[in-house]
Amino acid sequence: MDKSQLVKKVFDSVANRYDVMNDIMSLGMHRLWKDKMVNSVHFTKNSKVLDIAGGTGDIAIRIVRREPSAQITICDINQSMLSRGRDKAINANQLSFNWVCADAESLPFEDFEFDYCTVAFGIRNVSDRKKALSEAYRVLKPNGQFVCLEFAPMHYQNEMFSKFYDLYSFKVIPKIGSIVAKDKSPYEYLVKSIREFPTQAEFNFEFKEVGFKNVEFHNMSYGIVALHIGTK
Repeated sequence: MDKSQLVKKVFDSVANRYDVMNDIMSLGMHRLWKDKMVNSVHFTKNSKVLDIAGGTGDIAIRIVRREPSAQITICDINQSMLSRGRDKAINANQLSFNWVCADAESLPFEDFEFDYCTVAFGIRNVSDRKKALSEAYRVLKPNGQFVCLEFAPMHYQNEMFSKFYDLYSFKVIPKIGSIVAKDKSPYEYLVKSIREFPTQAEFNFEFKEVGFKNVEFHNMSYGIVALHIGTK
């Protein structure tokens, strides 16, 4: 099974319990990380925003609350996640989003279409990261911003913290998954995908390789996650 098929299987499996598991696994911290991500960007009036791998609707809902005039398209490869996100948006009285089921590596949008591209905890799930970054670059307008929130592999943390983090990641999280989501295998995959992700500096270099400028990253929660920003 290739990575795209595996990711689809994983998120089909967890869609109904995705939000609950996020709260439990991160002890609610994912909400603060996403708030900080959205609050770090100055979304201009009537800006066009593409939220990649945004099926949950979490980022889109936060953006439109911050800038109600934003025109937001949510793109995700997984229809189950989009269905969950659409329900959540309706419950939040957000009815103007455009929902598109598509692969981040082959976006069905014109060149220079968006002012901002965002992705939260989704870039590590693509098969070809450089292709996905290149697609985000392509659909952005000149001076458009790409904003990416992602877990970091924690290569540089102190030994004691790393041991605790590994214990929690590899032992506790799959166990929680087996109890709450009735399946531990998706969470074993998610933990493994974090460990295989490049360091912050390496990922920033990948931004630069596809053409982004003014590339920077900001650690959150002692480097458990990082916010990466690049400008076209």
